[in-house]
Amino acid sequence: MLIKNQNMLGAMLILIATLSLTLKDSADKYLVQHDYHPVQMVFFRFAIPFLCMAIFMPKQTKVAILATNGKLILRALLFLVCAVTSVIALKYIPLEMYIIIVQMGGIAYMLGGTLFFKETLTPIKIIATLVGFVGVIIVINPTDINGLQWVYLLPLLIAIANSGYNLITKTIDSSISLLSVLINSFFILGLISSTILLAQPHIWKTPTLDALPYFFTIPIVTIISQLCLIKAMNIAEASHIAPFFYFQIIFSCIFGYWLFDELPTFYTITGGLFIVAAGLLITYSNYFPINKNKTY
Repeated sequence: MLIKNQNMLGAMLILIATLSLTLKDSADKYLVQHDYHPVQMVFFRFAIPFLCMAIFMPKQTKVAILATNGKLILRALLFLVCAVTSVIALKYIPLEMYIIIVQMGGIAYMLGGTLFFKETLTPIKIIATLVGFVGVIIVINPTDINGLQWVYLLPLLIAIANSGYNLITKTIDSSISLLSVLINSFFILGLISSTILLAQPHIWKTPTLDALPYFFTIPIVTIISQLCLIKAMNIAEASHIAPFFYFQIIFSCIFGYWLFDELPTFYTITGGLFIVAAGLLITYSNYFPINKNKTY
């Protein structure tokens, strides 16, 4: 009963996290379309949460800063690639299309585990990889009159970089807590963005009253999403909560239509179903082998 309750709580936390991440992406899209610089958004996403952590969790913040090492710096740099690239991509790509392609991160993570950690690549995982790539091709729709555009490759870059920093997380010393890893990322990326803004002050554009709610949304939902993800990963089974990440596609369709008048196309929906199917195949290929050894 305890495990069941923890799984239910984990699923709810994932739903809150994916909703928060979609709100963050929506705010990014609005701001970049109104000519705010990506570095300015990175500053609000990481520097402001770090200041909040330093104020309300000073001991944990000090521990996190002192834990800084080469792996954490590399992880933070990959996180930075994701943050900047996502803002650029959202300027040109519909929100739901962006979210769907980024879901390939699960497949990229699985392939990275096979390449760097010698994890087993089963026939089901190979099929899932092929299905996922077919889904991406359908979403991108290179047969469109405009052909294949480079901006559609940016979400794939994000998926790869995201998988990279998740794989690095697996190698971090277990004595460093996930909360410390999170605060450390806020510290490094907040420091980088602050330095860039100081060196290039012309990048800064004073937010208008209309833009302020979007800027304030970014740090708030960043903190909420990351804390929910950490808690969910700690208390719930991965195979149970993994499918709930796909609710972000539903949230992106809602916010894309509400805020930007974007409607999913036939190709977006069809390709999205392929990518979701691929992710579910990977999830349950990891889950069912454990259950097959049970006796009844």
